[in-house]
Amino acid sequence: MGTIAITGSASGIGRATRERLEADGHRVIGVDLHDAEVIADLATPEGRDAMVAGVTEVSGGVLDGLVAGAGVSGVPGPLVASINYFGAVATLEGLRPLLAAGTDTSAVAISSNSTSTQSGVDLAVEAACEAGDEAEARRLAEADDTGVTVYPATKMALAHWVRRRAVTDDWIGTGIRLNAIAPGFIDTAMTAGLRDMVFELGDVYPIPIDRMGRADEVAGLLAYLLGPEAGFFVGSVVYMDGGTDAAVRADDWPSPRPD
Repeated sequence: MGTIAITGSASGIGRATRERLEADGHRVIGVDLHDAEVIADLATPEGRDAMVAGVTEVSGGVLDGLVAGAGVSGVPGPLVASINYFGAVATLEGLRPLLAAGTDTSAVAISSNSTSTQSGVDLAVEAACEAGDEAEARRLAEADDTGVTVYPATKMALAHWVRRRAVTDDWIGTGIRLNAIAPGFIDTAMTAGLRDMVFELGDVYPIPIDRMGRADEVAGLLAYLLGPEAGFFVGSVVYMDGGTDAAVRADDWPSPRPD
């Protein structure tokens, strides 16, 4: 059994994952704004520093797993950019040394299927995120009051960050498996009240399974990716969305490598 840190542990997918991992016998260190071992606000540099310091202290400097799960939607764009991308990257970078000290370690970031199924993604915000320019990303995101176009941009940038870093000496070179998941429409507090609207979108956002996903289902996937049976997963982005991505982009992937 190992010690696993989860950001966003107090609700939604994070809470379900905590419950699953604890039921499996793991020790979980939660990070959130409340009801967690480490209280920290990942929207700010000071909060990110507090997160790293707190997890380091509580864990004794050793982690066997990490879920970078803290995320928001339905709030102003600048906050979405700061938490979903810069907070997640600070989590992964800041806690990587603790993972390097662990055993058979794995880290998973929560991206989203909106990266490939939603139109109108703000690619300028995505580019600013990938450039590491938080001030510019926040400036560009100011026009989005609800984070509708910024949300998939941040999750796309995060998925790219994971794939680029996963294969490097800092990650798999030190024995740390790094992957991401891309959930679809999951029944959590963050999606409360959106069910009817989403299902009314029809072919714009189809869900072939004809239901919302459950947080415990996502927790099961995360538990698998954190475990030894997922030992050959490196740099993967695993979709779990009831068939939405396949329904709208069946022929886009796989695609041949350019000559």
